[in-house]
Amino acid sequence: FVALNTLLTGVVERIEELYNRDNPSDVTGIATGYNDLDTKTSGLQPGDLVIVAGRPSMGKAQPLDARVRTSRGWKAMGELVVGEALASIDGKPSVVSGIFPQGERQAFRVMFSDGRSTECCAEHLWRVHFRAWDAPRIMSTEQVIAKLKAKRYQNRLWIDMVDGEFGTEAALPVDPWVLGALIGDGSFSKSTMMFSTSADAMLDRLRERIDPELELSYSGQYDWRIIRRNRSAAHGAGGAVRANPLTLAIDKLGLREKRSHEKFIPRSYLDASRAQRLDLLRGLLDTDGWVEKWGSIRYVTTSPQLADDVVELVRSLGGWCTQHRKQTHFVVDGVRREGRDSFVLNIHHPEPKSLLLLSEKQTRAVAVPVRNKRPTFASIEPTRVVPTQCISVTHPSRLYVTDDYVVTHNTALAVNIGEHVALNLKLPVAIFSMEMGASQLALRLIGSVGKLDQLALRTGRLKGDDWERLSAALGRLNEAPILIDETPALNAIEVRSRARRLHKQYGQLGLVIVDYIQLMQANSSGENRATEISEISRAMKSLAKELKVPVMALSQLNRSLEQRPNKRPVMSDLRESGAIEQDADVILFIYRDEVYNPETQDKGTAEIIIGKQRNGPIGTVRLTFMGEHTRFENFASPGSY
Repeated sequence: FVALNTLLTGVVERIEELYNRDNPSDVTGIATGYNDLDTKTSGLQPGDLVIVAGRPSMGKAQPLDARVRTSRGWKAMGELVVGEALASIDGKPSVVSGIFPQGERQAFRVMFSDGRSTECCAEHLWRVHFRAWDAPRIMSTEQVIAKLKAKRYQNRLWIDMVDGEFGTEAALPVDPWVLGALIGDGSFSKSTMMFSTSADAMLDRLRERIDPELELSYSGQYDWRIIRRNRSAAHGAGGAVRANPLTLAIDKLGLREKRSHEKFIPRSYLDASRAQRLDLLRGLLDTDGWVEKWGSIRYVTTSPQLADDVVELVRSLGGWCTQHRKQTHFVVDGVRREGRDSFVLNIHHPEPKSLLLLSEKQTRAVAVPVRNKRPTFASIEPTRVVPTQCISVTHPSRLYVTDDYVVTHNTALAVNIGEHVALNLKLPVAIFSMEMGASQLALRLIGSVGKLDQLALRTGRLKGDDWERLSAALGRLNEAPILIDETPALNAIEVRSRARRLHKQYGQLGLVIVDYIQLMQANSSGENRATEISEISRAMKSLAKELKVPVMALSQLNRSLEQRPNKRPVMSDLRESGAIEQDADVILFIYRDEVYNPETQDKGTAEIIIGKQRNGPIGTVRLTFMGEHTRFENFASPGSY
């Protein structure tokens, strides 16, 4: 215990020190750089635990082995890098702008009505449609699960489909339509490429599309050989006959000697441009496809791999496709025997005529009403607990194939305050970044300090005086005492130990930032996550008191606020534990109206809501948010300049 009379002397000396300062100010702690916020809080006080909480993290956590469609093909979530070009839902440019590890989470397998599926976490957001809604709603997996329990929504909630405007125009060795037709009605197992058809239109198109050095030679019945034109002149040095270029290309693609049940679509064709993929599908449907009298387009194959490939191909073009296995039979000497399984694909597309080139098939497809099939939620089941991460993208919709992400702003405010403390107050700042990598954080700091467009930095597309601002930002940051620890999933003991080491090394820390508290591990296994978060928040408060430094910890909010008309956060929205509310000295909530109301008059502004202040008033402070720089600035109200 400490007797009160021994404390009074120190308190009075502190009051006299503040009174006699050369530059009297309301800021008695560490200034944040935001004038109105500093006026209300008197700065960040040594020993205080400051919680910064914003809109629930909208990062859609997925397992690291989940596939994401880039502009060049599929890639594992864990292999993506910042700046990588992605496929988008409408063909507009989209780039990975941030990568955020989310730790281990429960994953769910989400199945749709046409058989497609993906894995994601409970908080993964979907753009969901329902016939009775005026507009699509953004819903988490958890919310979709709840909706599907009601019969009203079962098999009636659907998601958007892509338009297929992605992929690269590739220098393919065989014309896409020709390859599709050969996979359908061609033979790769003979010494000469063969094609079978009774349709003159197919032969005419094949002649137009094959290599000019090649021609069709009638072999008998419906069979045609694809051979070199003027074979007598096709000899190379020493009189050897030069190989058929089509045969060479088929061999390099891995299709040579493949029989009907072994055929597949080469990966380079599935990753090609939309026009090339569409031509490939046309070749497949012009041969082994047909149109039912009720309008459904069907395709059949005995190759399971080819069936899967065609399903992917159709979906990549914005179509809907289901697959069914069917047992086949044949008769030999009057005995009915089982044949190979066949795979029948049922295909729907908003523009079915575009998938077909043969006039008789086009006519039938157009003559019937188009059934606009959509992928509806079929089932959602838990699968495994795995390491996950999420990404942010530059596309205006925040959607990527097939998932969506909306950027969170909590980190930006904390980092902006940290850079002010380091650059202007010259005090060391320790950042424990368990969500964002150190290099990403450094890039964000450069963009913020230099007021450079973050996308331009990530893609290297700097213009004019950008280079001068980049140089100036690097010069300032090079001298800044900012120390970043990017170790994921630290526990409270590890954070405390590392902070102590820095405190001893530098003599005094100006600020400790923890991003974010829900990604920390507890020192011991508690009864539940709420108990563990309580332990972590107490440890952060103890660290602040021990080092006599403000500790700013970022926190997530519950999603309950998403269901309210007024989306401004309140104390009860703090996620997982009321202990955070109890332990914190100051709680700051971030609210941006334009996130929820795109037509708001308050675009480019943010409300910093002081929800709790142990030794001062609560209230709201306005800041300006510069999204392209990921930076908050002091708010200049009309008439103040």
